[in-house]
Amino acid sequence: MKPHPPSGALIRATGAIGRFLSTNRPFIVVWLALLISMAGIGMVSPLLPKFAEDMGATGIWIALIFSGFAFTQVPLMPFVGRLSDRFGRKLFLCLGLLIFAIAAGGYYWSPGYREIFLFRLVAGVGAAMVTPTAYAYVGDLAPRGQEGRYMGVFNIALVVGFGSGPTLGGLVYDAFGLSATFASMGILSAVGFLMVLLLLPGSKPSPMSRPSGQSGSLFGSLIRDNTVRGIITFQAVEGLVYGAVYAFLPIFMTDVRGTSLAQVGLVLSVRQLLNGLFAYPSGWLADRLNRVLLVTVGLTVLATGIFFTPLVGGFVALLSLFTFVGMAESIALPAGNAITVDRGRALGMGSVMGVFIMANSSAVVAGSMGGALVESSLGVSWVFYCAAAACLAGILAFNVFMRRGPPSANQPGRS
Repeated sequence: MKPHPPSGALIRATGAIGRFLSTNRPFIVVWLALLISMAGIGMVSPLLPKFAEDMGATGIWIALIFSGFAFTQVPLMPFVGRLSDRFGRKLFLCLGLLIFAIAAGGYYWSPGYREIFLFRLVAGVGAAMVTPTAYAYVGDLAPRGQEGRYMGVFNIALVVGFGSGPTLGGLVYDAFGLSATFASMGILSAVGFLMVLLLLPGSKPSPMSRPSGQSGSLFGSLIRDNTVRGIITFQAVEGLVYGAVYAFLPIFMTDVRGTSLAQVGLVLSVRQLLNGLFAYPSGWLADRLNRVLLVTVGLTVLATGIFFTPLVGGFVALLSLFTFVGMAESIALPAGNAITVDRGRALGMGSVMGVFIMANSSAVVAGSMGGALVESSLGVSWVFYCAAAACLAGILAFNVFMRRGPPSANQPGRS
C-alpha cells in the first residue's frame, strides 16, 4: 500500500517547531544547562549534613555546611551581575558551571568535614555566577511584550531541577553510595559547562545606566530607584515566606497534626509542581494584564493561605490549602520577573538580576532564622501568623515603591 504524503498541517507544524528551535537555540541551551546543573546541586545538598555528621561534624559545623553555600553566593551575586553586563554572559556561565564541577570533585575527595565546608563555599561562588547571569541572558532574549512568558518558562528549569535533584540523589545514594552522588553532580555540571561552551552564542555587553538625576555608584543608583526597591521588596517577601514557612511546616505537620513524612513531602512538593505547571499561562497573563496588580493579588492570596495554615485540620486540608498557595505564587512570580526584565533593560540586566536574586537568597536565610526565634518563644503556629503579617507589610511597601516608579512597570506587556 502506497504511503500517504505528509499533510499540509503536519508540514506546517514541523516547520514551526524547526523555526522555534533555530530561533530560540540560546534560550534552549541556557534552559537545559540550568536544569542539569540545578539537578546536580539538588542531588547533593540534602545529603551533605548527613555526610558531615558521619565524618564527625556536630552542632555548628553541620549548620555551617548546610548554609555555607549562601555565604559566598549572596554577597557576590550583584558584582557578578554587573561584570556580566560589562563583559558578556557566556564567560560567567561557563566559569560558574566549571566551578560546580570542581566543587563536586572536592566533595568526592574531601578527607573531613572541614574540607566539605570549604568546597561548599566554592560551590556558592559557582552559584553566584550561574544564577543571575542565566536570568540576565534570558532577560536579554525576551522580546518586548513577552517578558512574562520567557521568564515563566525559564523558571521551570529551576523548579524541575531543584525538585528532581533530591529524589535523584536519594536513588543514586541508595543504589551506589555517596561517592556516586558526588560524581553524578560533577558529571551533570560538566555536561552543562560543555553545552554552554560549545552551543551558546556569546552575548554583547549590556548598558549600565543610572536613573536620570542620580549620581554616584551604579549600585547606589539601583537601590535609589523605586522600581528596583519594589523588586527587592517582592523578592524579600517571597524569600521570607519560603524560609520561615517551609522550614517549619514539617515540624507543624508532624508534631501538631500528626501527619507522616510522606504526607509532608506531598504538601511541600505541590508548590513546585504548580509553579512549573502554571509558569507559561501565568507568564502569558503577565504580558497582557497589569503586572503590579498580578503581584499584589498573588501575594495577598499567599498571605491569606499562610495565615490560615495553623487553623485548618489534617493532611487533606493542608494539601488543599497549599495547592491554593502554590497557585497564588504561580500568578505573582512571572509578573514580578517581567517587571525585573523591563527595568533591567534600562539599568543593566545583570546588575538588576544580581540584586533581584540576592534579595531572595538573603530573605530565605533571614526567614528561617526569624522563624526559629518565633518558634522558640511563641510556638510553631506563630511562625505562620508572623510570616503572613510580614507578607502583607511587604505588599504595601511594594505598591508604594511601584507607584513612585516609572509608569511602564505598572502596565501589561507591550506585544
